[in-house]
Amino acid sequence: MIGRGTGVFGRMIRGSVVVQRRRCGTANCRCSAAVRWHESSVLSYCDGGRNSTVMPAAGEVAAVRAAVVRYRAALAKLAAQGMPGWPRCWPGSPG
Repeated sequence: MIGRGTGVFGRMIRGSVVVQRRRCGTANCRCSAAVRWHESSVLSYCDGGRNSTVMPAAGEVAAVRAAVVRYRAALAKLAAQGMPGWPRCWPGSPG
């Protein structure tokens, strides 16, 4: 499974779960006419200044979404406490 960190909030993942639409390139596919592209849920995240995407298995998408929600809840809790432990280099951090 994607994300292995556990703590007070359980497993958390920084990023966003988004629906990615793409064309496969097969000449006779429905997506070649750009009418209906292929869709898949992916985890989009930034690591070391580079954006990346990971495609979780179909059965893991709900768990990954829940882990992203837990991460954002933990971040909101830190912000409500005056942001102890909030790295100064993160966007939106004070100072």
